[in-house]
Amino acid sequence: MAKQYIPNAFLKVENSQVYGVFSWSHCPPELILAQSWLAVLEIFIYQHDIESAYKTFQNIKSAPSSEKITEAIQNHSSIISNQALVLLREGHLTILEKDFSSFFDATQQVDLSALSQINPQVLVHLFSPFSLKNDLEEINNIEDFTKIVFHLEKAGLLSIANKSIDWGDLKRTNPICQAFGFLRGQPIDRYYLDKFIEKIRPEIVGNILEIGAIETAKESYQLTEESSYHVLNMDRWSGVDIVGDAHDINVIQPESFDTIILFNVLEHCYAPWIVIENIHRWLKPGGKCFASVPSALKIHDAPQDYWRPLPDAFAWMLRNFSQQKIYTYGNLITVVAAYHGIVTEELTTEELDAYHPDYPVITCISATK
Repeated sequence: MAKQYIPNAFLKVENSQVYGVFSWSHCPPELILAQSWLAVLEIFIYQHDIESAYKTFQNIKSAPSSEKITEAIQNHSSIISNQALVLLREGHLTILEKDFSSFFDATQQVDLSALSQINPQVLVHLFSPFSLKNDLEEINNIEDFTKIVFHLEKAGLLSIANKSIDWGDLKRTNPICQAFGFLRGQPIDRYYLDKFIEKIRPEIVGNILEIGAIETAKESYQLTEESSYHVLNMDRWSGVDIVGDAHDINVIQPESFDTIILFNVLEHCYAPWIVIENIHRWLKPGGKCFASVPSALKIHDAPQDYWRPLPDAFAWMLRNFSQQKIYTYGNLITVVAAYHGIVTEELTTEELDAYHPDYPVITCISATK
């Protein structure tokens, strides 16, 4: 069966440019360059396979809109340049008069679906006053049409049609690996943590404290002879120098360390903001803290699993540091992979390194006192 598509898009005008924007998202807008892109998006509201959609595209090229329809569309053009969004989804073309706030309020919506279904050139006319390449006549074969479809799919503006998703091996209620992926290879979150450590390695210097680790962890930091390394842990394991709870401010003397590290620890702390406050106190002036937490990982209560701090939570917890930088790693593919225990070796480098700000696998921080 041919792949089926539907639009999954919000369109907005800004500075005379047309953009595809993403709902409640940190993703940057996608610049819409050409009228053909708008035509394709609108056609897929009603036609869901490429061959049928291309036939419709050929028809609208040879049958310009009537003057009556053009006039009806132009009556709405003034709304578009004033904070409005155009929503495209299966069977519907709707103007949201007041941005995303109109999504749940029918009184702030203008439904152009009936007009679009008669002649799917509403978008081309609606956005005609703005900066778009007039290229409809340049798309003369299904191959060129398909390239636009694939581009819009990759950009996130076309999605798989309802009830046509092929779940494949992912349609299961239990993970592919129950042990984060360790039984198959390198877990996804470890791939990203290695990238973060590689980035910060030159800054792990001086008198170093790692919270929640054992001595062998220091091998990955490639410490110089001038550095000294200590471990704080709640359990007395081999290589643990200080036994204590990071929530206890008295377990470490103030301004004792140049660098404090804690990887995959804060999710196990019942009050991670207290731990961060304590770290600030334990660091020397100008000292640095490096931390990571999983953002997409199954519950692992060893001993407890309390939190998944996200970037906004870290920004607040680090408010007393003079400098802070937050790193997120991951995308939708790797979030799904991480939950299933699919591992690094089963994905390509391109898939691993693609970045989507709304789907972090891990969140990392670098903060200076």
